[in-house]
Amino acid sequence: MSGDLGGWWDALAEGVVLLAGDRVADLNAAAARLLDVDRARARGAVAIAVLRDHRLEAMWASGQGGELSLRSRTVRATVTRDGLVLEDITALREERAAARDLLAVLSHELRTPVTVIRGAIEALEPREAATAGAGDDAHFVRLARAEAERLSRLLDDLTVESRPPRERRVPVADVVRRALSLLREPVERSGAELVVKVDELMAWVDEDKLLQVVLNLVENAVIHGSWGGRIEVAAWREPGAAASGPEPAGRLEVRGSGTPLDPVAVPALFTPRGRGRGASQGAGLGLYVVRSIAERWGGAAWGGPHEWGPGGVGGANAFGVSFPLVDGG
Repeated sequence: MSGDLGGWWDALAEGVVLLAGDRVADLNAAAARLLDVDRARARGAVAIAVLRDHRLEAMWASGQGGELSLRSRTVRATVTRDGLVLEDITALREERAAARDLLAVLSHELRTPVTVIRGAIEALEPREAATAGAGDDAHFVRLARAEAERLSRLLDDLTVESRPPRERRVPVADVVRRALSLLREPVERSGAELVVKVDELMAWVDEDKLLQVVLNLVENAVIHGSWGGRIEVAAWREPGAAASGPEPAGRLEVRGSGTPLDPVAVPALFTPRGRGRGASQGAGLGLYVVRSIAERWGGAAWGGPHEWGPGGVGGANAFGVSFPLVDGG
């Protein structure tokens, strides 16, 4: 590696091993640390003598990477045309394990009060049904029961991966309407102008999960937005994307007035207990749950500063997800 490129080469966080046939042409500092080898001796040596793990040699031979435990570290190996890229994901694995533990504790702590609430609501239902002219009261009791049952299901699935998904055809507009109905009071208290731009789409998702995503994104805009600003909920089909293609064609995004975020700080908001600068509300799990749900159905989550179109005033941020559509949806 030339002197001009040497600094860049060794500054890489990922380990890179360049291979020529069955020998090591070169490797950077990160690779030497992960493999626990002397770089000078490794150059030109037989690959297996440097890699010292038959699994890495097999990955190189097959052209297929993967994850493995390497000298007490969890490493993700990617095979390229010229060699191997080794990424230490130990911290990521530990972070996800800590998140699962936290969610398990939250689920346990919330289960008892939710059970009590469901029992109280169920006890009220016969009384409301027997009361002449109950009208709105009976409606609100039914609504409360439905939401208590949904909360119970969410607790059962708080770790996101605890049960098989219940995927089916789901009208996106209906889910958005339901979410906004549930959040009507906090949105009104925020003084925000609510704008809905939702196309008629048919998603192939778990309905409870899509509802949770919309609720979390709108709540995020309410909590962290500026008072009296604007909240915009949009859903559309990405132009040119096939409904059944490898990249989910559906897009849902919630935009809210507020101080534009530093793009560098955004990825941390999607981690467990990740909270924005100066944030004091919430447990910091909302966007982490959004990302986990989106990734589970094959999509992705994103966020960052947003520029309003014509008629929009002031700074804003947008957070959204991609999701699969039913053909023709």
